[in-house]
Amino acid sequence: MLRKSFFNPFSALLLALAILALFVDVLPRPQGEADIFAPAVLFLMWFVGGLVRLFYEEEAKRTFERHMSRANHAMVWKQDGECWTQVDANLLAPGNVIRINAGMLCPVNVSLNAGKHVLVSEASLTGESGFSVKEEGDVILAGTTVTDGQATATVLSKIDDEAPRVRLEGTSHAKYGIGAKNVCLSLIKCMLVVLPFVMLVRGAMLGDWTQALLFALGTAVGLVPEMLPVVTSVCLSGSARRLKNRQVIVKNVDAMESLGSMDVVCVDKTGTLTEDLAVLEYYTDILGNESTRTLGLAYLECTRQGIKKNQLDRAVATACSSEHLSFPAKDLSKAFSLCASDPFDHVTKASGVKLSATPGAFGCLGFSALPNARLTIVKGEVESVCDRCAWADFKGELVPMDGEGLASALDVADDMRSDGIKVLAVAYSTTSTDWNDLVLCGFLGFFDAPKASARAAVKALSDLSVEVRVLTGDSASVAKSACSRLGIASDTVITGAMLDKMTESEALLRVGRGRIFAELTPLQKARIVNLIRLSGHTVGYIGDGVNDVPALTAADVGIVVDSAAAESKEVADLVLLEQDLGVVAEGVREGRRAFANASKYIRIASSSNFGNICSVAAASVFLPFLPATAAQLLVLNLLYDAVCLSITWDNVDAEEIKQPKTWSEKGLGSFMGCFGIASSAFDIITFAILFLIVCPGACGASYAALDAAGKASFIALFQAGWLLECIWTESLVVLTLRSRHLGSKGGYPCRPLAIMSVSMLALSAIFMLGPAASWFELATLPTWYLGIVALLSILYLIVVTALKRAYLSRAGNLF
Repeated sequence: MLRKSFFNPFSALLLALAILALFVDVLPRPQGEADIFAPAVLFLMWFVGGLVRLFYEEEAKRTFERHMSRANHAMVWKQDGECWTQVDANLLAPGNVIRINAGMLCPVNVSLNAGKHVLVSEASLTGESGFSVKEEGDVILAGTTVTDGQATATVLSKIDDEAPRVRLEGTSHAKYGIGAKNVCLSLIKCMLVVLPFVMLVRGAMLGDWTQALLFALGTAVGLVPEMLPVVTSVCLSGSARRLKNRQVIVKNVDAMESLGSMDVVCVDKTGTLTEDLAVLEYYTDILGNESTRTLGLAYLECTRQGIKKNQLDRAVATACSSEHLSFPAKDLSKAFSLCASDPFDHVTKASGVKLSATPGAFGCLGFSALPNARLTIVKGEVESVCDRCAWADFKGELVPMDGEGLASALDVADDMRSDGIKVLAVAYSTTSTDWNDLVLCGFLGFFDAPKASARAAVKALSDLSVEVRVLTGDSASVAKSACSRLGIASDTVITGAMLDKMTESEALLRVGRGRIFAELTPLQKARIVNLIRLSGHTVGYIGDGVNDVPALTAADVGIVVDSAAAESKEVADLVLLEQDLGVVAEGVREGRRAFANASKYIRIASSSNFGNICSVAAASVFLPFLPATAAQLLVLNLLYDAVCLSITWDNVDAEEIKQPKTWSEKGLGSFMGCFGIASSAFDIITFAILFLIVCPGACGASYAALDAAGKASFIALFQAGWLLECIWTESLVVLTLRSRHLGSKGGYPCRPLAIMSVSMLALSAIFMLGPAASWFELATLPTWYLGIVALLSILYLIVVTALKRAYLSRAGNLF
């Protein structure tokens, strides 16, 4: 946290400049002549910027820890004889046997049992990409992601015994760092261009190249905005704080920049686009007719699992609890007891139970069974269950499950899916010794209604040029139907099976264009996120389960909902306390607003600083003295930065919000050149007016005709006049360049910026016209000089407005 706060790219650049200023202004100077002012100010700005960032990071950390104290760890399957029981990972103890499968984040250290092997990723622990195979006896560390396979493992430790895991920086931090480094490198390049120019000019005039080098170094330091880390920290932290008021915990402030640059957000259909409240609409036989036998078998399977029910099991239990619904399985449920279970996972896509029954219970259900027989019930995805079936229950008679029968059954399921109904198949057997050779009984149809706010949220994201892409484990037909209701283009749907058959180049092309992906495993979701990123997009991913950890880690911005498992929240960048996609749209706006205002400061302040440097270099050629000392230039920049600091709260043009934004050095040099040279041109005009008119009139003679004391007064008056003109023009130009428009069309400046600009005009005038000017070795200006400064400021704003229009016609945007 200290490194991110005090040694991020912007802070590191200012720290380097502070050290450089120390070597230029202090160490080479004789004792008593050292000027500590410039390095002290730069060190102070570096320290303040780090403190602002650190304060928010600590506040966010405390908020997240309070939230996590109420969060639950993922539920895991623990073996209990032939049965599996779902328990909280906190309750695991050494010696317990648990099931691990693809998409799972291992909660504790475990050892693989005999005859088992899985493919895992340890990127969240080591930071190294790639996969490794774990075989019998190998230890899988807590925090490891299982990417493929299914196995049983023995627990080696409790969660409380694990050392705290340090979350490695993800892609959002990397992307922010790369963009910020590019901006810093661009500023350094500009410094390297300015440095030899100023040195040559100054050296040629003085003949003392050592002093010319020191002067050029000091001048180059002034090119970089002194409040760069302060302003960027305030912009990002302020946006994160406003999101907190919208019930969003921003764990990592750098993610705000990635959120603003996001142009694709990947979501699961269930819970994000729908209400996550499934209702059992249909229970049918294989022909599509209502069947209480199918409902009864599903009821027994759900109620006998002994697990924390998922939403589909709750929907079955709710439907069966109706007093108006009666069927044998409901009345005889206590006659059945659990013998074995096979929990659901993303590999088999089905769950099952084996039940024993009291005498006569099988007959009441219409089944003939041998003594001591067990009733096997399997419920799950249609294709997965049908693959296990050798027979079908056709009007109470068993018929072979041949190709024609399978096609007919799938047609019934597809008819329901096309209406957005999620379909599960139910199968049974009284003779099977494992989970195969079953009889297909029928189907369950569930409907999860789209959220009332989902369509508006999708539209809001679309208006922000953020494309919503759906990644779901549901069938292609269900996904397509649900998305069509929400205005998400659904001409083609890419399934997990289709993805596995594609070559890498084909997958990159098709996934880059696709919007709906269905029938996916957790590993396939992570692969899709990576492919979308490789196609040039900045990707956000919204998830909730432990099986979303690979995709959350792969995304540029990982977002989880309040109900997510603790493991998912640990790797996420943002936590949504309200499961509303509309909040994500607001987060995108805040991220882009933060970027736009920080970019305003960097460009406007850098161009003004560049103009001042050019002015000083030009003055070295035409004037017998410097128009300002290094300390006076630094004070000027600080006063200007005080105005610019209020930019962090400024209003932003709608055009700046509509498109994704990211840190980039492109256009920075041309912006500095265009508006910096314009500033320098008016400075040179001011030099001429001061040197030829104002100062001779106030001092009674030209510079050459004055004695030493008169020349000192002439210089002090000249420097005061130029600094006043700089403060006025720079304070006003912020109001002109802050927006591509003028007046209400572009939105008025925020109140703090307007107040600071007007206050700076008034205070600078009072300062320069009063005795306080002597504090910085300046002379008091005549009152009538304000009229000249006001006229120059008006002309300058007219020129800058014309240049802005020309710049926009060529570049398209200011920032």
